[in-house]
Amino acid sequence: MGMNRPDGRPLRLAGIAEAALIYQADKSQTRRLLSRDGAPEPIDTIAVGPVYDREDLERHAAARSRKPGRPEKDEERLPVHLDDTDPMWARHDGGSGHDGADWKDTDQARAVAYYLALSRRAQEIFDYLRSTPGRLVSSDEIAERFGLNPDGTKNNPNVVAGYMNTTGRARREAGRRFPFSWWETASGAHYAVKQSVADLFDAALTAEAPTRQR
Repeated sequence: MGMNRPDGRPLRLAGIAEAALIYQADKSQTRRLLSRDGAPEPIDTIAVGPVYDREDLERHAAARSRKPGRPEKDEERLPVHLDDTDPMWARHDGGSGHDGADWKDTDQARAVAYYLALSRRAQEIFDYLRSTPGRLVSSDEIAERFGLNPDGTKNNPNVVAGYMNTTGRARREAGRRFPFSWWETASGAHYAVKQSVADLFDAALTAEAPTRQR
């Protein structure tokens, strides 16, 4: 026999997976949303996690809005994929990290120098970004892919930025700007690598691999 709400209507239940669909977010971001003041309280907690009244979640998701008077940013409507000529690349939030010369297809030695100056984890994140050139990858996706925030209690953009903190040193080592771009939105940061830059690093690191294995 099903449970009913106080008004007699059937009670529809939702766990974190269902809540993520309602909020159109991934699970870690949804957990953060539901930990904030004013978010629906779980009606129970079972082995797989908290259980919510689905109607409460739907009402809360529909009511969420920006703070009054805060201007909406173009970057919050980021496309899924950018080609190398898209003007969005110039509207990044990377600051001074994008000052200086852009990468050229003759920069193979610089690409190797940049890559070797990264920490192991930063290399893995950069490899993940350049494996799908032009695709905007959220900080939530990166954190989940590499298990950087396993309990979901930290801020994913800050966590990812912390693991990428060797990119400044690598940029100086290579004498070039960041080989990736990032954009800040209300839901976190998004990263992407141009197709031309991904091709450069693929060629440079493939050519360098036998030398590094000696």
